[in-house]
Amino acid sequence: MSLPGPAAALCAAGLFAMVAAAAWDSGARPHAAAHTPPHIEGPPPGHTGGFGEPTCATCHFGAPLNEPGGTLEVIGLEGGYRPGQRHPVTVRFESFDMLAAGFQGAFRFEGGDRLGAGAGEIRPLDDRVTVFRPEGGDTEYVQHTRAGSAPTDGAIEWTFEWRAPETEAPVVFHIAANSGGGDDSPLDDLVYTLSVTIPSGGR
Repeated sequence: MSLPGPAAALCAAGLFAMVAAAAWDSGARPHAAAHTPPHIEGPPPGHTGGFGEPTCATCHFGAPLNEPGGTLEVIGLEGGYRPGQRHPVTVRFESFDMLAAGFQGAFRFEGGDRLGAGAGEIRPLDDRVTVFRPEGGDTEYVQHTRAGSAPTDGAIEWTFEWRAPETEAPVVFHIAANSGGGDDSPLDDLVYTLSVTIPSGGR
């Protein structure tokens, strides 16, 4: 299956980094930027795995999706949400051989006449998380930054604030996360996905 233009270009950038690294090993002198992992600053929008979107596996390769041995979970929304209120949310990710990590997530309405539309607003709480909304879109994507890509002992957490929508309707939070080997290449990476349905808990 061929990749869409932007995704193909991003993957090509990752492959260029690998070629440049090989050239370095052979004695050539590539530009220093070639050693930067392709998405260390955060992935392109629309890679959560939800509502037909691709995942990090578009550009990161290694094992099958959701390989046993890793854990991706959401903390803070177990009791549902209260319309209009702010909820602290933590995404926790553990994986073997994790030397770098990243994620992207989006809150959207699960059904009804607003199926797939963005739900609520997201606010970063530190410099390890950022929020991006594509021009003309209604969905916010929360994702890691360079500062939020370094795990500790094979685990990493990202925390942010989600302001729930005023509408009392089920919301689904789709997440895709990547565990990297720290070798600045898209190979030997592990990709995990998670879908969490969040009911309204009333007012």
